[in-house]
Amino acid sequence: MPLSQAGLGTVTWVSAGTSEACYTVGSAKTAYIRSVLLHSFNATDSQNAAVHVVPNTGGSYVAGTATSLTQFAKIGIGTDDTYFLELAYPLTLSSNGDSLVVDNKGTSGVNVIVLGDREL
Repeated sequence: MPLSQAGLGTVTWVSAGTSEACYTVGSAKTAYIRSVLLHSFNATDSQNAAVHVVPNTGGSYVAGTATSLTQFAKIGIGTDDTYFLELAYPLTLSSNGDSLVVDNKGTSGVNVIVLGDREL
């Protein structure tokens, strides 16, 4: 099982009050997520965000499928700050359409970067 060593993508913007799939498995390539960086642009208030692993149900991540049953972290990000969520063991997403979703509960946008690797 060789790994691509190419990363899992670029920055994903999650608008205020919305959920966004920040990484989705495609082409049956198992992904190993090591960490998630969340950066808040709010200069006056802290931001809250929830991180979910949403399994493939019906072909792909669909807005609204991130629920309390799929949430594994709730993060409070300070003003103009970056939060580094580092996992002790890589999170494995293996089925097409499995997604890592960030639900931004704050009043301004959050940038998200998912770090890890995927199979070749």
